[in-house]
Amino acid sequence: MFTLIGLAFRNVLRNKGRAAFTVGAIAFGVMMTLMLGSFVIGLGNAMIDDVVNGKVGALQVHRKGYDDVRENQPLDLDFAQTGDVIEKVKRVPGVTAVSPRLVFSGLAANGSQSTMVIATGIDATLEDKVLPDANAFLIGKAVDASVANGAVFGMDLAAAMDLKPGTGGTLQAASKNGQQNALDFELRGTLNSGNAFESKRTVLVPLKWAQELLGMEGRITELAIATRDRESIDEVASGVRKALGPDYEVQTWKQLRPNVDDVVNFQRMVLTAICLVFLVIAIIGVVNTMLMAVLERTREIGTMMAVGMRRGKITVLFLLEAAALALLGVASGLAVSLAVIFVIADKGGVPAAAPGSTAIYHIVPAVPFYLLAPTILLAGFGTILAGVYPSWRAARLNPVDALRST
Repeated sequence: MFTLIGLAFRNVLRNKGRAAFTVGAIAFGVMMTLMLGSFVIGLGNAMIDDVVNGKVGALQVHRKGYDDVRENQPLDLDFAQTGDVIEKVKRVPGVTAVSPRLVFSGLAANGSQSTMVIATGIDATLEDKVLPDANAFLIGKAVDASVANGAVFGMDLAAAMDLKPGTGGTLQAASKNGQQNALDFELRGTLNSGNAFESKRTVLVPLKWAQELLGMEGRITELAIATRDRESIDEVASGVRKALGPDYEVQTWKQLRPNVDDVVNFQRMVLTAICLVFLVIAIIGVVNTMLMAVLERTREIGTMMAVGMRRGKITVLFLLEAAALALLGVASGLAVSLAVIFVIADKGGVPAAAPGSTAIYHIVPAVPFYLLAPTILLAGFGTILAGVYPSWRAARLNPVDALRST
């Protein structure tokens, strides 16, 4: 066998030009698959991180039935900010932080114009623990305890109302019993959420200020939850549901933002199709190379048969040549692509906008095992399979006819 392996590598290198072209085709297929795949996966990770670490959290908790009327921002499905609900959630394994929120709709006015908004009262200290990237696209200052009525508006909303940091207006909202209340706010900053609708309607205010506006001191409508890692979200969600019982509903980020999950899955489906095209092109090149080798070495094959080499060994020899091409091509493609990906990742990635978003993310390419392993297996075994027909054809040659060929 070792003799056949050495002979296979020698035969591959006999025609250096053709071998280089074939190895290059395989390497190109591997490189394009890994590099394109790593950036698509990096973009998907950035989109998911933006949702989990910057917008909704890994999980959210509401009173049962809240999701059915979420669009109306109901206040009657509220619960106590302090009490056993938050404590039960904190005790669930995998939960790392919990932030109370009060979501409501209202009317923002600047003295000359007004518009409907969707506001969220937040505890800035706890919110930072649940959403560490919430202010990644903030211009100005965030909501914090230093300004009791400080607000952050969506970028497009602030522009439409001609509001700049330091200016202010009033926010009017109805309490649970329908009473209209209004309080003055001061604009602290503007936030580019990346979503056009959110940018035109989003308002963030301090939780205590929102509770005062609505007459709901000590009451909230939701909890945003951070988990130890993304892989454990479903497990943690199950634990929170068990801890809180049937009176509360627990939703993961996928349920809260299904469009993001759909986009990520679609990207990966397209990626799979494109990568298969690259690998098929590379494999076609291998078939062509192996067939040319058989045609050019017909007399050589006849000589090997004449001196007693069995057809099975000839088949194995040509398959080993395909394996040698696969090894050289896959190794070259891996070395170049991983080196490029490492350099780009080490420099913090590249800026890009996610589909349907105006926010610019830094895409850090990633090569997870579920991308690396199939690429190596498909390229390697695909190349070897591409050599099956040429190997079979070589082994089926008639020795007499092969020796007569010119």
